[in-house]
Formats: sequence, structure tokens, C-alpha cells
Amino acid sequence: MKKLMFGMAAALALCGMADIESSNTVGYQTKELEAGKFAIVGIQFEGTDGSTDINKLVGGLTGVSYAEFGADFTAVAPHIQVPNAKGTYDLYYYLTDGFYIDEDDNEAEKPGWCDNNGTIAGNTAAGAAVTGELIPGVAIWAKMVQATEGMNQAGQVPSENVTITAPATFALRANSYPVEFNLNDTAAVEFAGLTPGSYAEQGADFVKYAPHIQVPNAKGTYDLYYYLSDGFYIDEDGNECEKPGWCDNNGTIAGNEAAGAAVSGIVPAGVGFWTKGVSGTFTMTFKK
Repeated sequence: MKKLMFGMAAALALCGMADIESSNTVGYQTKELEAGKFAIVGIQFEGTDGSTDINKLVGGLTGVSYAEFGADFTAVAPHIQVPNAKGTYDLYYYLTDGFYIDEDDNEAEKPGWCDNNGTIAGNTAAGAAVTGELIPGVAIWAKMVQATEGMNQAGQVPSENVTITAPATFALRANSYPVEFNLNDTAAVEFAGLTPGSYAEQGADFVKYAPHIQVPNAKGTYDLYYYLSDGFYIDEDGNECEKPGWCDNNGTIAGNEAAGAAVSGIVPAGVGFWTKGVSGTFTMTFKK
């Protein structure tokens, strides 16, 4: 399919990927992040060995030094927040001199994503407070503090279809593959377990009851989508029709220009988004 956005290792070196701990990188994606602003980034690769280690997957950044800033590094280092099972976030900072204990029990330093004490993520020997695990299909908050930079992801895409659960409450999710997709394209993504809203039954109040997705847009806001059983659209012959699907806040099927849809239905590659099942959980299966 899709796999690709794939490139060669030589090309990756030009993109600042040298600090990612992987010698067999087969694909990459770069997202430019504006200094001082949080952005939602979708995680769409796993390591070539199947690992989910942040320090094998995400890099290309200008780190800061613990030796130079001390505990104040948290105010100036590139920063990401990863949702965890407790409903909060694990915090990571990119340092040039992250502390770790190696296999021979030696204290050492290297560049990498660290916890808020400056310890390399996942280094249990040194008591790291964060696991360093990033799973394809999860989205994170990322922030470059001092300068606009490109954050690179590298690795391989999952080899099989990936199913992701979206809870009843808001959660950050992403496409498991580094390509754009249309929410209403069943060849790209299949939704299950949705309890749709109904314009006929709920009128304009369907926005309170329908499953809900928010996709960041270029204006710095969100495109809003609601899943209805009776989304309105105009077909190729000019007929007014209804069908289930993701709709704008007027109940029009996303992307149906003939009916004046306010949203396109497109989720760009690498962009994470918010989901909310409202009445219960649902699943998204992304097709390989």
C-alpha cells in the first residue's frame, strides 16, 4: 500500500536522523513545529525490530544540556507529553546529556528523551520515571521551546491492520500509517461500535449526543466531525439523500461540496486528533 513515505538511510542522515538509535531505518516523516506552541503529532512508526522505544523512533532535534541548565532544563528543552493509562501525561524532555546506567553498571550520558530528572526514558537501572513507550496510533503533544524545528519519526509502519479503541471521553488518537485519510473512506479506516446521532430525532442537538472527532487545522483551531445515522448529502444526479457517516455541525456529510459541507473529512498525514465516543467506546481499524 501506503507504506510509503519510505526513504533510504542516506536520505535520513540529511534530515537529522543520526541521533535516532536505529541502524535499519526504512521510513521517516518530518513535522515542523513552531517554537513556543504545542502541536498534536500522530505516532505512526515502530522500530524495525518491532520496538516502541521513543529514543529509536523520534529525533532530529536540538537538545539542551542538563550540565548547563540544571533542573531548569524543563523550561527550555524540546518537550512532549504522552497520554498514559492514569488519564494524565508522561513528560519527556530532549537532552544532549541524558543520564543512564549501561549494561555493565557504568554511569554514562548520551543524547535522548529523558524524564524530568534528566534520566534517559526507559532506563530502569537509573530509575527513569517514564517508560519511553510510543505506540503507533497514539497522538502526543509536542512543543519546541527555543526555535522552530522539524521533529522526525523513523522506523517501519505496522505490517497488519491496526485497531485502536476510542473511549467515551476525549482521547488523543492518530492514523497508524503515515498517510492522509478520509474519515468516510472505508477502504482506509473502518469504524465499529459507534452509537450514531440522528438529525431527524435530535435536530441541532445531535452535537451533544453523536460520536465526535476534532482534527487540528491550518487556522490553529479544529475541524469538527459528528457521526450521524442520517447525514445529508447531494448525489451526482443532484438528488438530496441521507446516509450514515461523519458530518459537519450542520449534519452534512463531510466533503460533500454540492451540499455545502463545512469540513473535508481529510485527516492529513502525521496529524493526531481528538476522539470522543460520548455514549460508549468505539474502534477504528486502519487498513494497511
